[in-house]
Amino acid sequence: MIDRIRRYKIQASFAALAIACSSAAHAQSSPTLAPPTPTGAPQNDGTAVSSTQTAGGTATTSETTQATDGDVITVTGWRLRQLDVAAPTASRLNLSVRETPATIDQITAGEILTRGFRTVEEATDSLPGLTSGGSPGDPSLFSMRGFTGEQVTILHNGIYIGPANMINRPGNTFNIASIDVLQGPASVLYGQGAVGGAINIVNKHPDLTHDSFEALGSYGTFNTVSTGFGGNKVLSDSVAIQGDASYHRTDGYVHNTPSDSLDLTGAITYKPTDAFSLEFSMDYLKDDLSPYYGTPLVPASFGTDPIKGILSTPDGQVIDKRTQFISYNVADHRTHSTQYWPRLTLNWQPNDWITVSNNAYYFHADRQWINAENYDFDTTTKQIDRDRFFVFHKQDIEGDQFSVSFNKPVLGLENKAVIGADYSHLNFIRSRGFPDGDSVDIFNPNPGLFGPIQERVSPTRWDQGSLFGEDVLTIAKGLHLVTGLRAERIYLTRENYNVDGSFNAGTSFKRTYKLFNWRAGVTYDLGPLTTAYFSYSTGKDPVNSNIFLVNAGENFPLSSAHQFEGGIKTDLAGGRGSLTLALYSIDRKNILTQIALDTVSNVGEQKSKGVEFSGQFKVTHNWTLIGSATYTDAKYENFVDPNYGVNASGNTPPDVPDWTGNVWTTFQHVGGLPLEIGGGVKYVGNRYGNTSNTLKLKDYATGIVYVTYTIQKGIDFTLRVNNVWDKTFVQWADIFYPGQVQLGEPRRVEGSVLVHF
Repeated sequence: MIDRIRRYKIQASFAALAIACSSAAHAQSSPTLAPPTPTGAPQNDGTAVSSTQTAGGTATTSETTQATDGDVITVTGWRLRQLDVAAPTASRLNLSVRETPATIDQITAGEILTRGFRTVEEATDSLPGLTSGGSPGDPSLFSMRGFTGEQVTILHNGIYIGPANMINRPGNTFNIASIDVLQGPASVLYGQGAVGGAINIVNKHPDLTHDSFEALGSYGTFNTVSTGFGGNKVLSDSVAIQGDASYHRTDGYVHNTPSDSLDLTGAITYKPTDAFSLEFSMDYLKDDLSPYYGTPLVPASFGTDPIKGILSTPDGQVIDKRTQFISYNVADHRTHSTQYWPRLTLNWQPNDWITVSNNAYYFHADRQWINAENYDFDTTTKQIDRDRFFVFHKQDIEGDQFSVSFNKPVLGLENKAVIGADYSHLNFIRSRGFPDGDSVDIFNPNPGLFGPIQERVSPTRWDQGSLFGEDVLTIAKGLHLVTGLRAERIYLTRENYNVDGSFNAGTSFKRTYKLFNWRAGVTYDLGPLTTAYFSYSTGKDPVNSNIFLVNAGENFPLSSAHQFEGGIKTDLAGGRGSLTLALYSIDRKNILTQIALDTVSNVGEQKSKGVEFSGQFKVTHNWTLIGSATYTDAKYENFVDPNYGVNASGNTPPDVPDWTGNVWTTFQHVGGLPLEIGGGVKYVGNRYGNTSNTLKLKDYATGIVYVTYTIQKGIDFTLRVNNVWDKTFVQWADIFYPGQVQLGEPRRVEGSVLVHF
């Protein structure tokens, strides 16, 4: 569980294929091959509003393209990558992807729906260089650039609400407009954490240009049901509303592991003039996660039907196929959350060179975990020894982000700048306990009940304040200097109480963290279609990566990170494709390490370097190839794992693959019909499941194929198959569950109908 003391190649030929192909997470065409024109200012939450004019009108959630016979055919499986549209997640300066000295990726609503990604985790996992996993205790963790878990910041509409491994939920995709990813340290934008990168989940927004409606219904293997409906309504020239509701449920691919989620989102925009807009939005999420915490490892002598090719250990432990779909959780398990989130966003442009933005918000969440989570095989009794763990969260945050942007020359040079302030107040109450466990039969476990609950309460409060600034200066034609800084203070209070309710003064404390982060980069246009860039950025995070779990004895300075990155971004063949290439090196210092028995210090180090490629190419009017390949070399230095006392110096961090890759292809108007056929392959290389690197997780590749037929304009039927080869693989291994691993979902067949107009 997340809180438990923190329980806590692609081969050269494949890379070459990816280079010959093009970028996996971006793709949707317009009638011409030129990128669309932005038609709106970026929102303060990190969204950019853009549209493409087609014969059928303005394409938004479901994009369209013009067929040769004059019919408009819905195409939602891909979109043409656009280097010259704004990328607000990577900067508050309204810089385009090309102008930003960093790696930025995105997947949009149309791509998500056609490819059948029903959760944010599934959709994000399809982007270049990202892998995901976790358990119900750590829902939807990500690995990026050699870092995992809380070192990858999760944002919602540009807002940070806490460490990813404690606050993140899988989330339904129907309600969102896009998922944006900024690779590498992002503390200069978003504060603590963000060493590996930042993932921004962006909701749909009201549109003043036209009404729209969308409804989705799908059914698939494992009794998986997804429904959603919503749309946009223009009430007047200055007022529009957007509302979406979605529900997703499944019995789960492991027996007795159902999950469900209800997501309601809505917003109303008031824009009386082009210079002023006010938007109020509300998000509501209620979910119950799958209670599947993993499948236990057993000795080879016991596992008479081992699943081959998925993992290896020095002592020959295996996963027995007879246990592949067995759940070992208790009958009254609970992994539930309810959260709501109102926001008020203002944008005002009093003149041609000043823009004022403000984003005020409140967030509330109640979360409950009541489970048996650790499943260890007992070699003497031949049974599974289970633990008990419960934790309750009550989280409240109120905050405000304010900024002023300036677009005015400096010393005769074109210049854009933004300065601002960010404040949040958090109340976080965590109640937890560790009742006695039990043992169950490995093949026919009696679920049993959790048992009595005695709580230990730990309230946490923070007051966080920061000042930030960014600037882009045009030194010469095609040469830009991009800089940024953020000075931050976090005033942390931790109170711990014993089971009897008495105050534990020895483990309670107050602490002040002082953060200062900065970045500097240059972009240079090598030609009209090609831009090179180089950047340096820094990051800071608490010494054990999670500010909610810092202990009184861990009175150390913040961990620090810095990154060097360089790369190239270019359009191909007059806009028929695009390519990005990045090289990076990240060094994270002052991480918590054991230096003697019962003694820890912050002298550890973690390094990562790698290469990332993504590209796409429209081979013909109807055929597109998309691909990416990434290589990561991540290592610990001077590091003894404080959880298990393992000397991991020189080892690879858990769940970090060496190679990852994606290849997609899309065919439109097959046989002259309103038919789109597509598919893709995701490759994940070898990883390790623990810090000692004794549990090796073997590489795997999974495929998706889909067929979308437009029954009539605005009604699309899609049949898709996920994990088309029914590959058995290990998706994730949590070091705090050392006796088990998370297996990936088997083949899933699904049919869906999407109605939109």
